Amino acid sequence: MALRHSLIMGALLSGLLCSCIGVGANITLRQDGSGTILLEYRIARELESLGKLDGNEQWLPVPVGRADLERTVARIPGLTMQSFQSRNQKKDIHIRTLLAFADPQALCAFLDAAGQGAALIQTPGQRRLSLTLGAKQEPLDQDLAGLLTQALEGYTWDLTLSLPAEGEFLVLGPEGQKPVSQWVRLGSGRAAYSAPMGALLNAVEPIRLEARWTP
Repeated sequence: MALRHSLIMGALLSGLLCSCIGVGANITLRQDGSGTILLEYRIARELESLGKLDGNEQWLPVPVGRADLERTVARIPGLTMQSFQSRNQKKDIHIRTLLAFADPQALCAFLDAAGQGAALIQTPGQRRLSLTLGAKQEPLDQDLAGLLTQALEGYTWDLTLSLPAEGEFLVLGPEGQKPVSQWVRLGSGRAAYSAPMGALLNAVEPIRLEARWTP
């Protein structure tokens, strides 16, 4: 179970997975610190060979399923599951779930479950949500990097963030490093970040996303 949980949370934050998967998260923050997380996963059918949760055919195959998510939610105070849906497509299994968090601590506890960076810093004049994708690593072998990019073609890591006020959205990294992707503004206090899964896996330095706003 620890391995399955690590796989799904790692996919959310760092893209450190070993098979084809597309991940999307739509996070809405309210003024009082509560909000919702709409998660969508596109998992390659080949992952079915990894087995079923608890040996029960009613559960979805690893690395993600309702049972895993319910156990995760149960461990985090202030986090609840509002809905869960799954459907089979031609090549993938598509999963969609809506979670609600009562406060920023519950949000960060869920996002940081894999030990990656997730923090909400609060000061009298500013709120700052920070997410770190990946970790510092040695460059992959050129052939391996190419195969990885090819295998993950069409799969992306997507985040949409809606703040309770007008905000600033940043992609931070080592000086001189070209960002894998940039935020796209969608309106007042709302922006989206999307990057190819292969590019995230091939990144040598971690990528930090930040959103800043005045309460």
